[in-house]
Amino acid sequence: MKRVKLFGVMVVVFFGTQLTGFAQDSTYLSNEYSKAVALYQTAQRYNDAALSKQALVEMSILSPKDTFILRSLAELYYGNRQFVSSAIVAQDINALYPNSIVGLEIQALSFENLRLYDRAIENYEKIWLQTEDKFILFQVAYLQYSIKRYEEAKNNLNIIESGAKPEDTIQLNMSDGNFQEVKILAGIENVRGLIALAQEQPDQAKAHFNKALEISPEFEAPKTSLEGMN
Repeated sequence: MKRVKLFGVMVVVFFGTQLTGFAQDSTYLSNEYSKAVALYQTAQRYNDAALSKQALVEMSILSPKDTFILRSLAELYYGNRQFVSSAIVAQDINALYPNSIVGLEIQALSFENLRLYDRAIENYEKIWLQTEDKFILFQVAYLQYSIKRYEEAKNNLNIIESGAKPEDTIQLNMSDGNFQEVKILAGIENVRGLIALAQEQPDQAKAHFNKALEISPEFEAPKTSLEGMN
């Protein structure tokens, strides 16, 4: 539901000729790495995503602990909607650096797109523990609602509300695929309404949806929910 954008999906990486990491390796490996770098630069120039992936994979094999290469590869997979691949590469990042926010976020977004919401929640929660970013916790709460973990969702919404400012906003999906910016407090009331509706409490649901509209009158989601109820 929430638009999450902590990393740039469209990434342009400029690899130089820094091959110091290969000083201890054979000339063959250094030459192969140089070829892979040249291939990547050419692929970027020609805007060839498939060739870029090939070059990045080759570089990751030759330099498996280079998280910059892994991040670029994960972002490229994600940008091309290859979510299984982006999740696996992100897991490799976190295998090297367990607390890497980038790796955790790419995993979370990939699992969310794969509808593996439990896995997505696990990674978002790890990000929350490091950052205490209320927008991340909002995403956790919405996903918990989506898989019927209602009490956990309610608790997290209360945590967000306790630290939110009236002017805080959040971007949420609209029915046409675009995003709408609304007050985060309105977003909280909308999710509370969805939970109440799922728990067959229509009066409470209507109250939450109406409160959401009081805070953000143009908020599409609660309008749609109320129309459906009526």
